[in-house]
Amino acid sequence: MDEQTAVGQKPENWYRIRLTRDEYESGEVAVIRGTFRRIYIARNGPKGMAMYGTESDDDAAYFVYFTPESLPHVRVLIEAYSAKPYAPPPLRKLSLIFGEQRDQA
Repeated sequence: MDEQTAVGQKPENWYRIRLTRDEYESGEVAVIRGTFRRIYIARNGPKGMAMYGTESDDDAAYFVYFTPESLPHVRVLIEAYSAKPYAPPPLRKLSLIFGEQRDQA
């Protein structure tokens, strides 16, 4: 049984961190990106592992998303930032922060 199944999450779930405007402006995305990057490199760039981001529609927050393939590797970030499971977001609205770019199919 893999870690995703063990915690009862469906493998197609993404995870989303919500940062306030202040957290975003103080550079919190760079902290998350740095940790994600170190994990990505240490695991030899797992296929599909990626981190995306976008501003909220009202510009009051910034969202960081982790692909489903990232979940077994970034549990520390999910827990540290209280990330929540999220349905697959529309990729056309997201910017790749780090990892393997997904097709927009």
